[in-house]
Amino acid sequence: MLQHSDELVELDDQGVIRWKDGREVTLFGANYCLPSASDYRAAGKVGAHRKTLIEGDMAHFARLGFDGLRLSFWGDWENSESEGNLVVNDHLDLLDYLIAQATARGIWMLLSPIVSHSSLWPDLADDPQVIGFGRTLEKSRLGIDEKAIAAQCNYLRQFLDHHNPYSGQALKDEPNILFIEMINEPCHHAEDFAGSVRYINALVDAVRGVGCQKLVFHNVSQDFAMAGPIQKSKVQGSSFGWYPCGLDMRGRVRGNFLPSVDDYAPIRARELGCKAKVVYEFDMPDTLESCYYPAMARTFRAVGAQFAAMFS
Repeated sequence: MLQHSDELVELDDQGVIRWKDGREVTLFGANYCLPSASDYRAAGKVGAHRKTLIEGDMAHFARLGFDGLRLSFWGDWENSESEGNLVVNDHLDLLDYLIAQATARGIWMLLSPIVSHSSLWPDLADDPQVIGFGRTLEKSRLGIDEKAIAAQCNYLRQFLDHHNPYSGQALKDEPNILFIEMINEPCHHAEDFAGSVRYINALVDAVRGVGCQKLVFHNVSQDFAMAGPIQKSKVQGSSFGWYPCGLDMRGRVRGNFLPSVDDYAPIRARELGCKAKVVYEFDMPDTLESCYYPAMARTFRAVGAQFAAMFS
């Protein structure tokens, strides 16, 4: 049975994401973060016009044949305050513009509205304008502290209700945003099974509470022990990251990693049941011997991932 909604994609009872005509969704692209954090600041440091950069970058996505885009948005740091109320500023305006430009190019999006990592990294020690709940609330408490959960839910509701002036749509209704990964790389508490399920369900209920019917995902690859709570929760899919040779190894890594990327066994965990699967980021950042992306893309397809985005 398909789960019907007004969205452009549906989830069947085997956890396969399908377009309305029945075709399986298969999307590939990259992460893009210009509206937020260090990418936003880097553009300013070279005096670039950020909207012009977005236009050029989305044209480059199209030239590369990318049809997938993962949006990491540091709204938990730069577009909220301690109780999660939405702060409208230049970061949000650029996100609105980016969504409209990507949509015009026929690019489909996975949106992560809570990043959980510091927006100050790596170049700032402080920024008095950064007052969001991501800064004021301890990351390790986001999934267990009631005040923190309330702030996240409040923010998600207001964020998804936000009206994009460039498209004329609320973010919850943007047709080319297919997926929402509600929080990026949270601190998991898999040992608290019931509490983990409650936390995930609270985030899902916040999304659904404003009438948003997009497919929602929760991270599993930060702690694969979370497969059980994810399976029991209301969330429709699990999200994965993959760095087979590590990330930021402080130097060149040598060797043949093709055997390492021939399979990604955790994504096939039975504990996940019939949940949809997306890869929010992947990379082989410190190798020069070969281009591993085609092999990794083949593996993602073989193990059932339907969206994969290279790291920044």
